[in-house]
Amino acid sequence: MANASIGLDLGGTTYSVGWLDETGQLRDLVSLETHSYRPPAEIVADLAHATQATAEKARLAGYRVTAAGIGVPAVIDPWAGKVLLPPNFAEGWHGLALAAQLRALTGLPTWLVNDARAFTFAESRLGAGRGYSHLLGITVGTGVGGGLILNGQLYLGRWGTAGEFGHQVYDPHGLVCGCGGVGCIEAYASGPAIVAAAARPLRQGRVPILREIIGNSLDRLSPKAVAEAALAGEEECREIYRQVGRVLGLGISNVLSVLGLEAVVIGGGVAEAGDILLEPIRETIRHHQFMIAEHLHELKILRAELDEPGVMGAAVWAAEQWASMYPKQES
Repeated sequence: MANASIGLDLGGTTYSVGWLDETGQLRDLVSLETHSYRPPAEIVADLAHATQATAEKARLAGYRVTAAGIGVPAVIDPWAGKVLLPPNFAEGWHGLALAAQLRALTGLPTWLVNDARAFTFAESRLGAGRGYSHLLGITVGTGVGGGLILNGQLYLGRWGTAGEFGHQVYDPHGLVCGCGGVGCIEAYASGPAIVAAAARPLRQGRVPILREIIGNSLDRLSPKAVAEAALAGEEECREIYRQVGRVLGLGISNVLSVLGLEAVVIGGGVAEAGDILLEPIRETIRHHQFMIAEHLHELKILRAELDEPGVMGAAVWAAEQWASMYPKQES
């Protein structure tokens, strides 16, 4: 009997759950509302119910369900399975033993992973990063997250927080970040940063292409709309994406100097802008990176491939953790 694992991707608005078969295919994916204002116990009960329902679908398809993984948009202790610093949730999550609670309710061994690390792990195993042993994953959306694959394994560091790409300091005298720090990459290169940069010329009566795209309504302003205007020839919108690319490129260059990676996989909603974002990233790396200058032609800057990397990454993470603990039961 083939093994399957359950993956959950928890967000403040919705959460998704599905199961991964032995070929790496995601099956029976569903998305449900989180209602994150509720007490943690209610949300955990919902997560457990969704996990059990998904596990039953896998069993009916002839699979043995071995484990569950959950990607969380928070600072976590992955070894203790605890949530430490969760944004966008009600009180009561700090120190929550989420893995243990889910295991108690579902009977499945359960592992926690940060959502950006889940993205990175999924892309390294099943997506654009396949075949690369030394990889940086970056998600650019509401925030800027990241993860590291070193020697083919997800690198978590001493405290389980390694890979927080978006909280490198870009400008030590700059904008305050949502994390409380000053000048983080996230404050300059996230979706909200793009919207903020575009709002000013809109209010000043410029960027007519963008104004037409959003129907003259600031409520419809989004990174996607800014990218669309840039592709249509709006120079100020192109410059916004160039600046985002320069910020990300500088951060990538710093990481390359320290770790000498082979590839960078970039995903998240902002990455859908494609080459108007990726080209300034590549240009910035060429401009700043000399330590591996002879190898820059080998470095790959790639767009993410997977539609549900959070769910898939959590599932494959759980599967590999389970296999390492119970090697004799793997097959």
